[in-house]
Order: sequence, then C-alpha cells, then structure tokens
Amino acid sequence: MANERILLVDPFKNLLHAYRMILEEEGFLVQTASNLAKAAELFRKNRYAVIITEYIPPIEAVEDMVRWIKKDSPETYTIIVTNTLVDENTYERLFAAGVDDFILKPYSPEKILVHITKGLRHKDLIRKIHELESLALLEPVTEKIQGLIFKPVFFRRCLRQEIKKARRHHRSFSLLLMQMPSKEEVGDRFDGLYTGLLRILKRHTREEDMVGKNDTEIGIILPETDEIGSKALIQRLLELIHAHPEFKSDNFLTAHIETLSFRSFTYPHQFAVPEHLRTVLEELEKEHLRQ
Repeated sequence: MANERILLVDPFKNLLHAYRMILEEEGFLVQTASNLAKAAELFRKNRYAVIITEYIPPIEAVEDMVRWIKKDSPETYTIIVTNTLVDENTYERLFAAGVDDFILKPYSPEKILVHITKGLRHKDLIRKIHELESLALLEPVTEKIQGLIFKPVFFRRCLRQEIKKARRHHRSFSLLLMQMPSKEEVGDRFDGLYTGLLRILKRHTREEDMVGKNDTEIGIILPETDEIGSKALIQRLLELIHAHPEFKSDNFLTAHIETLSFRSFTYPHQFAVPEHLRTVLEELEKEHLRQ
C-alpha cells in the first residue's frame, strides 16, 4: 500500500488533519481539500488511488465531480462519508454517478483502512482489465461494469482449466448458463439489458467466480461449488434480477426478464454439458490420451 496517493475532502479541517496523520503513518501519500472545487483542482494535477470525500450538498455538484473523476480515471476508488441521513433517492443517485463505497460517520481508523484496502484491490482489478483488453480476452462491456467479462474463446479456456483443476484435486465446481434473448427480440434495448444483467451478476458473485459470454448465453464458472451452492446462488440471482428497479419499472424489459432462467451443471456428478461445450471435454480427453 506504500506510496499510493489518497485525496481527503472534508470541510472540517481538524478531521482532515487527524486522518491525514493516520493514513501517512500507514505509508500513503495524502493530500487534502476542504471543498469540491479545491478537490477538482488537485485532481487535475494528480492521480489518486482513492478519494474519500464528505457528502457536500448540493447532490448535483457531487454527482458532477464523481462522473468527471470516473471518466478521467475509472480506476480511482471513490468513497463518500457522511454523518447525516441520506435518503434512498440520493443514495441511488450517488451510486449511479459512479460512487464505489459509502461510509457513515463516525468511523474508526481501522474501518477506513479496510475500505481503502478494498479500493486498492479495485484499482488493481481495473489495471488488469486494461491489460487483458490489450490481449482481446474481454467483452467490450467489461469497462462499463468494471468487472471481468470474458469473451467466448477465453471463457471456454477458463472452463477447461477449471475441469483440469477439479480432476487433479478431486474437487467439485459448478457451471451456470443463462440464455439471453436475441438482439432481434430486444432491438435497440439489447445492450442496456445485457449490461444491466452482467452488472448484477458480477456484483453478486465472488471475486474468484468467472463470468463470460458463451455464444448466446452468459456463463458463470463457480470454483469449489457443489450443486446445493449453485442452486442457492441461482435463486438469489434471479430474485435480484427480477427486483432490480431498472427492469421492474420497464414493462418491455420486464417481459424479457421473466423468460430468463439458469441451467446448472456440477462437476463431477451432474456434468452433462450442452452440445456446444462438449468440445472442451473432447479436447481434455485427447490431451489425457497423449500423456
């Protein structure tokens, strides 16, 4: 964590001073600003791994700053802190603008360090995304949702590697497949539906789970997950998808959401994968015979 740059924004200078000392003791390079205008001025001159800002109304000013930060530096982790009650509409607007985290005051130094560590992992993830994009392994939607979404060829390679690991270590894993409505059915709303679904799936699966496109399906590889675990996750994901405000309030999207379902395959006992994935198993058998 040493030498990572952090920007603190708070109108209360005593808090800025106190937390600056705490973070500098942890090896961070810390700069401070007492208002959003000063924060924007500093951001134009420097790159920050994490920005921690007090919620300073009006909300439009906070939204504008966060959007600007995310456009210029998508890897910067943005944390809002406040000691006031924030209503649901404001809360939703802040996250829609690009806020990554939200903390209620008062908070301990230990708690803020946990959130900063999370932010630094987020920064590393974005960096890896850009590296993988250069290798053409990721779907274009990856940057929009800030999570790894693999292209079909690489997703199948991941599946192949997961089968090999499961065989070697005698472990189970599960594969989930969700059939997407076609572009012809959804029309110009397809990209919004696809992006929204991927955002939910990435947000509510583990860091080690792999999400990718597989022909007309969205696939999820769940390492070390048995049938019970995969069924529980399917139920949770479907509930989250059906309850999502963006889908629930749109009759057109709701009609397509209602048709969604998952197929589940658990290795080794229930792994009768669909025809289009059997080539992965055939390649593994050929490799085994050559050894």
